[in-house]
Amino acid sequence: MKTRAQLLPEEIKADNDGMVLDPRYADEIEDAHRAVDWGALAAAGYDKTGDYCFIYSYPPVRTLQPIPSTQMFEPSPWEPHAETINMYLHIPYCSGICSYCYFAKVVDTGRGPVPKAQYIPLLIWEIEDKLQRYGGDPEIQTIHFGGGTPSILEIDQIEQIMSYLSSLNLSLDAEITFECAPETIYRNLDKLKVLRDNGVNRINVGVENLDDRVLKLMARRHGSDVTIGAIENVRRVGFDNVNVDLIYALPGQSLASWVETLKTVCSWGLESVSVYRLRKHPMKRISKLEERLYPAYTDGLKMQLAHSIVMQAAGYLRVQSHKYASAREKMQRQTERKRGITSTQLLSAGCGAYGFLNSTFYWNTKSLAKWGERVRRHEHPTWIGETLERDELMRKSMVLGVHTSSGIDRVAFTTKFRADPKEE
Repeated sequence: MKTRAQLLPEEIKADNDGMVLDPRYADEIEDAHRAVDWGALAAAGYDKTGDYCFIYSYPPVRTLQPIPSTQMFEPSPWEPHAETINMYLHIPYCSGICSYCYFAKVVDTGRGPVPKAQYIPLLIWEIEDKLQRYGGDPEIQTIHFGGGTPSILEIDQIEQIMSYLSSLNLSLDAEITFECAPETIYRNLDKLKVLRDNGVNRINVGVENLDDRVLKLMARRHGSDVTIGAIENVRRVGFDNVNVDLIYALPGQSLASWVETLKTVCSWGLESVSVYRLRKHPMKRISKLEERLYPAYTDGLKMQLAHSIVMQAAGYLRVQSHKYASAREKMQRQTERKRGITSTQLLSAGCGAYGFLNSTFYWNTKSLAKWGERVRRHEHPTWIGETLERDELMRKSMVLGVHTSSGIDRVAFTTKFRADPKEE
């Protein structure tokens, strides 16, 4: 007889479809769904069928063209040299490849084109040269380590990059976020202590889901027991600003099982929670599963409504379209700043990182081999990008501004662009 963990995908879906939706939320979710005129939205072009996700960068990557690395250092009259900047650092190594992931990543085998032990010195060169080319010794207010899996770095590598960053002009209250996969910190208190002792003050744990069967379909390398242990470790070493990421509209998942995941996460008392709808990238393994294994279209919409209802019922503030926080001061400052109108400069480094310097939006190559070749030759590994003029900068401010906690600041917009956004 099969255990629940051994069920086939169709059996997982049938099992979760048989769950009863918590009656405390059932009517509210149904009422919220009925209150939206989905037909009118679809007729206006706001249709959520097919593949969609919230826009996290602008301009869209498909519109970008190859650019020389020098282009990002050209001064801009609309984005004058900033006294404060943000920083994103990409660590591409992972313990395995998730079936849905489309970010720049490689499996940490030790035999890749850039072994993990060589990555940090190359990353430091890229950061240092970008800072020197940008000039003016700007104060760094936020740093985000993303991936890939930053917490797969060894302790000496963490100490090396953090020692370098501490030598820069860091704000006294700089927000430093480090993304962690549960399996990398489940039995490693020492690594978490090193992060804490070297200035990291915000931990982001990639939980994604709490159904072990669905996690296997996602090709995650952890289960719910490992996740709980990882969260306990993060708290044990003293981190008081912890975020977890969750994904919905997954194969095998139901509205009822999604609500149960949300309820459990709310019970942990974390400072913030980020929720993402699964993006079914056509080249990824998870997208090869039969459509019938996924939640129905209507259920996907109800899942989106459900995260708002459950999270806010638990006392969380909805601070962005897909982010919740226990208090406004606990929401991530970097996402607010880089999507705003001022203080948007984002110096990004590492394989597959994207950034915004002066008025140029740029992506680094997603090929670790090409990234390593370029940086070893002391060249910036720029892949594609675009220098934005006034009209496109205004569009960027509008498109990304709707994802911030306070929306689009009309006064700041008018001051910067000499135009009222309502008139434009």
